[in-house]
Amino acid sequence: MPKKDLLWELAVKSVKTLLAIFTLFAAGLFVSGLPYARELPFFSAKLPVSVFLGAVVSALAVAVFVRFGAEISPALDGLLEFLPGAGRLARSVVKVLALLFSYYAFQEAVFPFIGGLEWVYQALFLVFTLFFTARAAFQVYASSETLSRFLVGMLRPPFVSAEGGGEVGGRRDAEGPRGGRS
Repeated sequence: MPKKDLLWELAVKSVKTLLAIFTLFAAGLFVSGLPYARELPFFSAKLPVSVFLGAVVSALAVAVFVRFGAEISPALDGLLEFLPGAGRLARSVVKVLALLFSYYAFQEAVFPFIGGLEWVYQALFLVFTLFFTARAAFQVYASSETLSRFLVGMLRPPFVSAEGGGEVGGRRDAEGPRGGRS
């Protein structure tokens, strides 16, 4: 697939995800703002319906966002050829961002029930965040040779051969083997 098509695919997936997340949060904000949802307990007085609905909307938003990471993976692999496994790297980064969002999004619904064990909640998020961060770092490390060649190649100016006057390593699409027009 041409890079232009991959870029359009990436744009469509991004807009689709933004629309889905916006719709979820708008619906969640509306429902949680209803006067009879603010005070009504869900399981106990510790968890009002509005907090529960906020947690459900947040969980759906995280699922949409993680799905976005999976959907853009093939397009990124095609667009960022200089970075082998770019799609997998993007999926790991998306999961770290989803974890950061989830940590704050679910606190209000979880903390009233776990008492003095907030450290378990924090440790759980830390473990998963470290896992996906390490996976992303190892992916970059595994691709470091190819990525380094790409970056150095961008910095290195093309040089002219002493024999034919043509560029070594440059484009030769309109030139013959000796630097002249074919």
